[in-house]
Amino acid sequence: MIDTVELSIMVVGCFLSMCMFSTLYGKSSPLYSLAEESYIGFATGLSIVMNLMYIYNTGFVGIMGGDWVLIFGFILGVMALFRVYTKYSYVSRLPIAISLGAQLGLALRTQIYSGFIDQIKATILPLLSGDAKAIVYNWTIFLCVILMLSFFFYTIEQKGSIGVSAKIGEYLMYASFGAIFAQTFMGRLSLLVGTIQNFTVPPWKKPILIACMAIVLAALIALDKLNLLEKLTPEE
Repeated sequence: MIDTVELSIMVVGCFLSMCMFSTLYGKSSPLYSLAEESYIGFATGLSIVMNLMYIYNTGFVGIMGGDWVLIFGFILGVMALFRVYTKYSYVSRLPIAISLGAQLGLALRTQIYSGFIDQIKATILPLLSGDAKAIVYNWTIFLCVILMLSFFFYTIEQKGSIGVSAKIGEYLMYASFGAIFAQTFMGRLSLLVGTIQNFTVPPWKKPILIACMAIVLAALIALDKLNLLEKLTPEE
């Protein structure tokens, strides 16, 4: 037997998803605005609830357990709320400065290792050891890195061998950018396939999907014929 809650979630989710796809109609749609604003509202509400639960589970429970240092976090959090009061907004500068400074320090340390040192280590590879596949792989990385770096030699004129190397490096970067774009597209396509599978498996969901598609398409056509698409779409 189908659970009522699961059925309700399926119907609402399927309808709002088809409303999101109504942007493919090519015109401004109030159905798309409905789905967009509903998503933002649901996401905001869920974020508020999750944050409140985190504050309770981490803060209140921790303080009751004897971790009194967490009181300073509550004090800084209350001070940050003064941002909404113009007269006392200066009070919020301290917690904002502390949080930004701490996050910047942690992010900077992470970026130095992951975005700089680790990438240099990843290009320092053995070129003459290992099996044939590993040797070809390592030489490919080594040559591509050298050729692409030569493209950024702006202190000397790019002609002769440097010019040829820079041109090859430029085409290699085009190929890498294309591969990155293709990978991104494949990721988005997999999300689409997963969404459609979620709306078609098990089989009892298929009629709901077809009904939602028909209702949204019929509503779009009817509103377009009545010239109401633009009028009913909220202004951004």
